[in-house]
Amino acid sequence: MVNPETPKPDSKPEKPRKEQEYRISQFQEKFRRGLFWCVEYWRELFNFSFDKYMIIQVLPGVYGMLLFALVLTILFWCGVAFMQNIWLGIFAILVPAPIAFLVCASLLRALLEFYMVVFKISEHVDELVGLRDTVDRLSGISDTVDEMVSVTRRIPFWRAISGRPRASTRQRVPENKRRRADDGNKKDNDEE
Repeated sequence: MVNPETPKPDSKPEKPRKEQEYRISQFQEKFRRGLFWCVEYWRELFNFSFDKYMIIQVLPGVYGMLLFALVLTILFWCGVAFMQNIWLGIFAILVPAPIAFLVCASLLRALLEFYMVVFKISEHVDELVGLRDTVDRLSGISDTVDEMVSVTRRIPFWRAISGRPRASTRQRVPENKRRRADDGNKKDNDEE
């Protein structure tokens, strides 16, 4: 007989197992994305048509690699300084190495941001060129519509179908005559 007060042995291990499966699935998803990014990178690297800007996608990786190379270079020069004199090595690690890293990393970041801005401007210009082509096509449609209107004005039965009076029979009445006509109508209405 099972005692109701004792917990089930399967209840506790189930939660860690689900968390572990969830972590494994997250790791697998990140691995798939990373693998996909690597394959796309190599495919775009050897794409000689240059129809896409690859640098925008690769810029974070390039920045990381260049920072890593910068750190290795600074550590190499600090090692060379230690080989000459221990005090020179300590000085190199404490003063010029951090300053050199900050200056070089800042210049590198500014240069890569500049490249990013140039490529984004290029993308926007490409979009504007496409928009300009569309506007040119639409203005061609406008010219075609104007031509159609001028042709239909010449067709004699078109005015009868559309119910528009001819331009020669339609005359503009000056405002002062319109007022007199309105005043005459008021007098006629007042007398009745």
